[in-house]
Amino acid sequence: MLADRVSVAIGRGYNIPPPPTVAARIAGASEIAFSHFKSLEPQPGLSVPSPREEAFVFNVPLAPARYPIVSIDGRRQSVIQDPGKAYLFDLTSRNEVSLDTTYDSIRIHLPQTAIDCMAYEKGLPRVGGLRALCLGQDDAVLYHLALTLRPAILHSVPVTTAFMEYIALALHDHVIYTYGDIRRGARASGGLTPWQVRRACDFIEANLADDPSIAELSRECGISASYFARAFRVTLGMTPHQWITSRRIERAKSLMVQTMESLAEIAIMCGFVDQSHLGRHFLRLDGISPAQWRRRRHSE
Repeated sequence: MLADRVSVAIGRGYNIPPPPTVAARIAGASEIAFSHFKSLEPQPGLSVPSPREEAFVFNVPLAPARYPIVSIDGRRQSVIQDPGKAYLFDLTSRNEVSLDTTYDSIRIHLPQTAIDCMAYEKGLPRVGGLRALCLGQDDAVLYHLALTLRPAILHSVPVTTAFMEYIALALHDHVIYTYGDIRRGARASGGLTPWQVRRACDFIEANLADDPSIAELSRECGISASYFARAFRVTLGMTPHQWITSRRIERAKSLMVQTMESLAEIAIMCGFVDQSHLGRHFLRLDGISPAQWRRRRHSE
């Protein structure tokens, strides 16, 4: 799996424990990997270059970091990485950095095959590589995506597949127009047809206890994953993963009223990892805990 391969390579290259890494599929079998790349203990020497491959890495710092040496194919420079900027590296080059620093960032591993497959699915021409204006290009979009990704990477178990896929699709869309050779043209803005809404919602209801993905939902509707994710939000006013969470909460409420099952059992029945996972989402959406909500309903 891409996540395991990337995590092991980072650990070996930077002499740190393999960092937490998750991957999201965006088209076919193509994946993007996201790692929380962090070290608070400076070390001597340079990193070990990653194996050369047709892929790109974005380093998106969450805290400032000063690298005395950043070497790309033997060309050395000193780089101060700042939050709000994105640092693009081509893995067909030999990339080395000094380890005598501390850093905290989100690392995005984007294979060329994933870029190509997603572009093909969108009906776009092949993206001939990625290029930045400079090493450290201002990029508020990637920075905010990184902030969103950090808790998902550190606590990957409670994260839905649909959430990670949605983030990956948004990332791809931003990257190909910002760093690729694709010009942004007219964007499709239509929503789902009534039958597609029914098909998607029925599939979600039937699979709430599992982990319905955007890929599965788009196949049910006969459209691409990228178009589905955009059209779903246009039609229903929320992303697929937000809709899945809201439906899980509604099912939990129904079970709390109609059965005497424990909250832990209800959480599993509705697709949550455990009772605390249910509680966090319930509190965010309703402002009270599931136990409080249940007591109020039973006292009415």
